[in-house]
Amino acid sequence: MKRLICAAVAAFVVAAAVLAPAAAWAANDRKVVFAFDRKFMPFSYVRNQVPTGFEVELFTAVLEGSGLGIEYKPMRDWERAQAELSGGLIQVAAGMTKTPLREKVFIFPETPTMTLDLKFFANQTSNYTHVGQLRGQTIAAIRDSLYQRLLQEFGGVKIKLYEDGEQALKAVLSGDAAAYFGTDKIARDIIARKNMKNLVVIGSTVRSVPVYYALYKGETGLRDLMDRGLKRLMVNGEYDRIYRKWFVPEMTTSDMGRLVAEAKKVLPMAYAPHSGKPEAAAVLTRSGAVFVGANIENAAPGAGIGALEVALTKAVSAGQLQIYAAVKISRTGLVLPPSAAERQLLWEYGRSVLVLLEPNRGEYEAWSLPKLLPFPDRMPGMPGS
Repeated sequence: MKRLICAAVAAFVVAAAVLAPAAAWAANDRKVVFAFDRKFMPFSYVRNQVPTGFEVELFTAVLEGSGLGIEYKPMRDWERAQAELSGGLIQVAAGMTKTPLREKVFIFPETPTMTLDLKFFANQTSNYTHVGQLRGQTIAAIRDSLYQRLLQEFGGVKIKLYEDGEQALKAVLSGDAAAYFGTDKIARDIIARKNMKNLVVIGSTVRSVPVYYALYKGETGLRDLMDRGLKRLMVNGEYDRIYRKWFVPEMTTSDMGRLVAEAKKVLPMAYAPHSGKPEAAAVLTRSGAVFVGANIENAAPGAGIGALEVALTKAVSAGQLQIYAAVKISRTGLVLPPSAAERQLLWEYGRSVLVLLEPNRGEYEAWSLPKLLPFPDRMPGMPGS
């Protein structure tokens, strides 16, 4: 299944029934056979004989309330899984990308489970700041994978192939390769589990690939039920709760205090002669680097620059595009919620970005960006408003 992950990555799902409404499936006590890669952390795997992972938990939530049972089928051979899916022995399989051929053989919900971002990872001691510097270098990738094909299309690099992501990342640490090319979520999971702290992302995303649940061709009713379930989870916030659990490291109290303290240091540098309201901000990147900024006002309306925008500009200019968390403070040191425009600015760096708020003086909370997006500017009830 290693080959599937490379073609799109991610695994999980469970589903049910051919061309019949969910009520009929439930009445017949039907179980949906859901196939997933048994060793595809953090998307799907088996721990203590129990299926788990992002896609497994998400699929359970998608089918909640449908009355359908789920039969989990861990797979070692992904080619066999696809063959069983095309023959109807399996109703749903996890972690598949769409291709013209697959769309002839399988059906897919309209809503993807996630988007995988393909990036370059290098040793931070290498001092690479953008992907152009990797031209002519040896790049590690997983054999017979989507990554290998896209790297060949990228061109101008020497490709060295490995059997899995862990081996490829180790090659970067040992100096056998200048960088690794693959999906960020899998690479970060390996880096965290294997304590490969020196590996960092270089440059921006090279390609984004949406990943879907794939269903047996006859399961149109189940596909529609799953699509409604996925959209429901997107709206009610459950999707982002599950996403954060599996893909966003939680900030410690000391991390939050440190970020606020860094912002406070530059508050005296703010230029706010027109409003008399100096503000400062700090952003923390995945590499652990902190970038700070203060607001710069201008007599012409709209010509000024906000503190958070300054901090983000400094991070991007340093080649640090993996924004982990952000905070903005007032002249009194109180944490301010970002404006609607600032939240949109942060959204450019992904749904994983955390934003600090201060519901009570000196008590900080890290909110996920999707949780903040629905709020208008300074909405009453938002912490810090």
